[in-house]
Amino acid sequence: MKAEEGASPGPKLSKSPNLPKGPNCWDCRYLTTTWDVNAPYGCKFMGFRSRVIPSLEVLRTDGRFCGAFVAKPPRVEKKTDKPVEQPSDRQKTDFRRPVVRINLIT
Repeated sequence: MKAEEGASPGPKLSKSPNLPKGPNCWDCRYLTTTWDVNAPYGCKFMGFRSRVIPSLEVLRTDGRFCGAFVAKPPRVEKKTDKPVEQPSDRQKTDFRRPVVRINLIT
């Protein structure tokens, strides 16, 4: 049988916003990346490594969303209120020897 024109050949997939979403491992403090090519992702809390993101592995194995998710603490921007100081006079006060300036461009 020939498919109707304009219709997709596969089953219709609806993008329902009502489906629950699982935890995002990239935002979890227990996600780790490994040097193992066969298992590049890991979960420090559960102590395993996997080829896929750990929350997907837990969902696939257990049938439930990961219960170990803990959000990463927010990053703190290092901010200094102290202005940059003036350079020191070490060149003038160096007790070892005076600084001799040379001209490398001739």
